[in-house]
Amino acid sequence: MREIGIVTRIEGDRVLVECKPSAACHSCKGELCAVKNRSIPVENIHHLPVQVGDRVEISVPSTQALSAGFQVFGIPLLLFVAFYVFAGYVFPHASEGTRIGLGILGLGLGFLGMFFWGRKSARLPVIEKRFEGPFLEDFIEEVPEIES
Repeated sequence: MREIGIVTRIEGDRVLVECKPSAACHSCKGELCAVKNRSIPVENIHHLPVQVGDRVEISVPSTQALSAGFQVFGIPLLLFVAFYVFAGYVFPHASEGTRIGLGILGLGLGFLGMFFWGRKSARLPVIEKRFEGPFLEDFIEEVPEIES
């Protein structure tokens, strides 16, 4: 995954980059995540000479994005199944609703755990390059949407 954004804050090798919604965001029409610009913490491991206001390209390796997707969705789903099956063994006369309820508890604990684990994770996107010169969008106020 690659994004282009503007550096808004620098703290050593950690940089905060603001990314505008991409073309993929506009084509989705869900507009839940495209409501505003996103600020993304990134690392400057290549020690590029960036300053506040510079345009940079950031990237997340595909394997890291795939791993994050599994952690966010796969682990809670596995906990749902584990809690559901475990409830069947521990409470053999429990109703289906009770087993599903305990499965949902496992699902919730999985999402909660991944939320807190993800906040502590040190795996951040990386600045790949710094752009110089004006961009076309610097000269255009707003691109009108074409109705089809």
